[in-house]
Amino acid sequence: MKTADVLIIGGGIIGCSIALELTRTRVRVLILERDRIGCEASGEAAGMLAPQAEGLSPGPFLDLCLKSREMFGPLQETLKNETGIDIEVLRSGLLYPFLTEEDEGYGKRLFEEQRGRGLTVEWWDRRHVLEAEPHVTPAIRGALYLADDHQVQNARMVRALSLAGARSGARTVEGSPVTAIVRDGDRVIGVRSLTETYHAAQVVIAAGAWSGTLGELVHHEIPIRPARGQLLSIQTRGELIRHILYGREVYVVPRASGEVVVGSTVEFVGFEKSVTAAGVEGLLAAARRLVPALGSRPMLAAWAGFRPSTPDELPYLGPVPGAPGLYIASGHFRNGILLAPVTGQLMAELLRDEKPSLSLSPFRLDR
Repeated sequence: MKTADVLIIGGGIIGCSIALELTRTRVRVLILERDRIGCEASGEAAGMLAPQAEGLSPGPFLDLCLKSREMFGPLQETLKNETGIDIEVLRSGLLYPFLTEEDEGYGKRLFEEQRGRGLTVEWWDRRHVLEAEPHVTPAIRGALYLADDHQVQNARMVRALSLAGARSGARTVEGSPVTAIVRDGDRVIGVRSLTETYHAAQVVIAAGAWSGTLGELVHHEIPIRPARGQLLSIQTRGELIRHILYGREVYVVPRASGEVVVGSTVEFVGFEKSVTAAGVEGLLAAARRLVPALGSRPMLAAWAGFRPSTPDELPYLGPVPGAPGLYIASGHFRNGILLAPVTGQLMAELLRDEKPSLSLSPFRLDR
C-alpha cells in the first residue's frame, strides 16, 4: 500500500495510538517508522502515569493529562481482549517524599492546590510513610500520597497498540526514514522515503524528538529538541518498595517483576545517546538517599532515551500552519506515555473532521 487516507510519520506510542483510533473507523492508515516500532523513548521510559506528581498548574494541560489517565483502565481491558497483551497498569499509587524543609513546603502548596481542585491527595506524616514503606530512609519527614497516579508497562503498551492497529487494518513500514515531504502547490499530499514515494490525504508528524528535523522539509520551524534522559534498573525480589517514589531529585518505580527503574536525567546534548558515568552515579546516589537498601542490590542495566522537548514543555497537537494536509502530534516531553490515549483520540477526531472532545487551541504549533 503506497497510498493511504492518513500517513503517520513515527511508530512510537503516539503514532500507534493515533493509528489504532483511526482504523477503528475504517480509515486507511500507513505508519512509516525510521527504525523499529517503539524502539526509542516509547520503549525506554519508566511508564509513570503521574500528572499530579508533576505538580502541573490548573489549566488545559492538566485537564488533558487527567483525561488521559482515566482512559488507561478501559484501554488495558480492550488491548488485552484484542491482542492478549496485558499492559500491566499497576495502581499502587505514588508517594512524593519530603527529605528537606523545602520539599515539605512545596508539598504543602501542592496539597492545598490539588485538594482545592478535588483531586485525591493525602498528607502522610513520617510514621505513616515508614509503616507503608519501611525501607525508605529514616530521615524522611513525610510525603504526599497520590492514590490515582500509577504506572504502565510502556514497552508492552506500544506492542499492544501496534498489534491492535495492524489487526484493524493499519500497515507499518519499518526502517523507512522520511527524506522529503511531497506537495501539490502548498498542499501536502505525501512523503518520500529512501526508496519509495507514498501518497496520503493527510500526513501526521509523530516522530518524537526527531519531529523538529521534519519541519525543515516544509520550511517551517518545529521547535522540538531532544532531551536525553538516562535511566537504570535494579533487581529486587519485590519487597523493597510498594509505591512509586517521586522525589525532587529522582523517581523510583517498582515493576511487577521486582525490577526497580530509577530515573532520570534531563540533558540537552543533541542526539548523543551515550550513558555516562556521572549520570549513573547521580541517579544511584539520589536513589540511595531515598531507599538506602537499593545500594546492595544488583544493577541490571542503564540506558538513555530522547524526550521531545518544546520551549514551554507542552505538546503540539493540530495542523501545521502554511502546509494544508500536514499535522503534528509531538513534543509531549515527560508525558508521552501518559498522553498517548488522549492524543490518539483527539487527533483521530481532528483528522476525521470532527470537533475534538477537548480544545486543541492551547497546543497549536503557532501558539
